[in-house]
Amino acid sequence: MPGAGSALLDAVRGVPADELQFMVLKKSQLPVDFAGFDLMHAGELDNETMAKNGFGKRTASQLREMGRVTGWVCEFAVPPGAPTLKDEPAEIVMAATVVHLFDTEDQVKYWIDEIFIKEFRDHVGEETDTGQKLQGAELLSIEGLHDYAAGLLAVHETGESILASTIVDFRVGRLLGVAYVVAKRDVTLLDLAKELARGLEQQMVRVALGSA
Repeated sequence: MPGAGSALLDAVRGVPADELQFMVLKKSQLPVDFAGFDLMHAGELDNETMAKNGFGKRTASQLREMGRVTGWVCEFAVPPGAPTLKDEPAEIVMAATVVHLFDTEDQVKYWIDEIFIKEFRDHVGEETDTGQKLQGAELLSIEGLHDYAAGLLAVHETGESILASTIVDFRVGRLLGVAYVVAKRDVTLLDLAKELARGLEQQMVRVALGSA
């Protein structure tokens, strides 16, 4: 990781799984656009959960064979019935950060390229188990993060409505950071997603170095 230093790389190589919960962003660490959002869900994202909810129909053991150890997710959403739902920027309905732990750095890059990007794009036109149809997956250019990163706009049809997710995946050693913002219309919120990703990256580094 250019400029990050050997201390960070050494710290990330030895990071324990139970520190992931401190790497995802708390409400106080979110960009100001999410000031009115409430915590919707936070918890461990183990391989069993990933197997149930991810593309590709992989089992938990297959995910483990790919090098994924576990993860942690923290999701925030606009409170139901909140007045901000009627206003602009409340077209945004959810924001989240996720940290995944892998065995090696190469496995993180493989996941970004072959699972995140390729499988999203391969599943365009298909319906998920929850009844959502993936209408499109557009590759986005990502700059401003220290190591390997990629972005996507994923648009889902949900009945008569649209949900558009702007997603940024990035690598910090053997950690995979994910930041995403969900809007209730077809819009790309790349600047906001990148701001969320940069905050997540900084928090991951602080925790890895023991300075959080």
